[in-house]
Amino acid sequence: MKDLAEILEEELSEAVEVKNPKSLHRYISLLTGNYVEQNIHDRQYNELSSSNKEMLASMKEGFRRMDERFAAQDKRFEALQKQMDERFTSQERQIDRQYKLISLGFTAMVLVIAAFNLTIILS
Repeated sequence: MKDLAEILEEELSEAVEVKNPKSLHRYISLLTGNYVEQNIHDRQYNELSSSNKEMLASMKEGFRRMDERFAAQDKRFEALQKQMDERFTSQERQIDRQYKLISLGFTAMVLVIAAFNLTIILS
């Protein structure tokens, strides 16, 4: 920056009539100081912008992975629900069969008792 300040001071002193060299030096110092501060500001802004972009990309990646996890959990839940439905259907069929067998057994017992009573009545 000192080189830039010296070059500007020399060029400006040659271009115009300098009444006060100290004032010219202060002016150039202020001008280059603002330029340096602007460069620092721009660099910090670019670093912050880059950091924000990286953070945004990281967040998007995290959300994508969470979506994949939720999708996997949904598939597992659906598979578990299907398995439970199959078990309940199987249990329902087994209970229906048992009910039919019990009904058939009671019907057979009632018929045997009725036949026995009929033979007793007819004898």
